[in-house]
Amino acid sequence: MDNPNNLQSLFRDQSKIVFQYFSGNIKKSYPIGWITIDQFIKANREPKQQSLELFKKIAYCESRGDMETKAKLKAMLYSFTPCILVNGSRSYKNITEFTGLLVLDFDHIHNAPEFKEFLFGEYNFIFLCWISPSRRGVKALVKIPIVTSTDEFKSYFYGIAETMEQYNGFDGTGQNCVLPLFQSNDKDILYRPDSTTWTTKGFKANSFDASHACTIKVESNERFVKAILKMIDSSIDKITGDGHPQLRSSCLAIGGYIANGYIDQGTALRQIDYKIESNHYLRKGISGYKKTARWAINWGMSKPIKLNFD
Repeated sequence: MDNPNNLQSLFRDQSKIVFQYFSGNIKKSYPIGWITIDQFIKANREPKQQSLELFKKIAYCESRGDMETKAKLKAMLYSFTPCILVNGSRSYKNITEFTGLLVLDFDHIHNAPEFKEFLFGEYNFIFLCWISPSRRGVKALVKIPIVTSTDEFKSYFYGIAETMEQYNGFDGTGQNCVLPLFQSNDKDILYRPDSTTWTTKGFKANSFDASHACTIKVESNERFVKAILKMIDSSIDKITGDGHPQLRSSCLAIGGYIANGYIDQGTALRQIDYKIESNHYLRKGISGYKKTARWAINWGMSKPIKLNFD
């Protein structure tokens, strides 16, 4: 963990993103040094013995549901602020620069190792992905454009949250760019140096929480229902990778047909759920894919689509 003589020169070298780290006392909110991505990976892959003992205790508290003790133990670990640089204490008012990084956090999940592999494989904008100190969560770093304000930072977080909120355990507190990220212990931390950059902005949760509840008169036409069920079968059967974008696209269209009264929502969703459960690729994340389907159906219902049999 370095303290470079010329931070600004190093920071402008985009091949070496740096950010600050803090002592194992959460009450001490002043940074004690600088760390590069390579050093951050090593700190989480090969923690010191003192930290390893803390990780064991944290995992034990998580397994017992003792969240209060777990929180106290976590506060004794090194922490980092990957998203920002501060001059002074860790607070909004002391932000001097944004690093072009964003943190994703998923808590209280039972299959953390499998979910880590899935998340990293599914999204090429994730360039670091690892298991949390409790062993029941997953964390990730994403590259975003370098912003100039906390509001702009939040807009990118809200944008990526539209995709991530479909997964159980997604933590929306990542919108807070000064939130400390605690050291972890994952010898199999996943790293992708050639990741893409997330560039889509969004709005606060209650703005993108698609809910288009309305009373739709369903036309009683067996031909329409069969046609749409066939579309569902065909579109989901084609999915052999990159599942969420393909499923979203299909379900947005189905939502449009529901809005026009060609099929009722319950019938469509039952078929979609069945196809998700029977698809070889989608079966690895059934809960997440079903949430994607419902999100897309709801949005699709805001834009009715006409069937064309010509």
